[in-house]
Amino acid sequence: MPPAEAPPRPDRPTAAPRRTVVIRGQVAPPPRVNARAGGSRSRRPPRRTSERIAGTRPDRAALWAVMMGVFLILVAVLSAHGA
Repeated sequence: MPPAEAPPRPDRPTAAPRRTVVIRGQVAPPPRVNARAGGSRSRRPPRRTSERIAGTRPDRAALWAVMMGVFLILVAVLSAHGA
């Protein structure tokens, strides 16, 4: 006698085929900006090569060096023992 097939179970829905989702990037175009309404966004101008290389401003670095020199002289004066 051949094996009997199990009857379909009514409490389980049949599995729907799965869809593959492909992400392709930005779907909607960026919003348009009305230049007459004052909503135009201007980018900052690119930094010059000298600004990128220097990093901090040289006048500020010189100020820190002078302040550190004054502090070291002050410490030397205060730590001298009656010479």
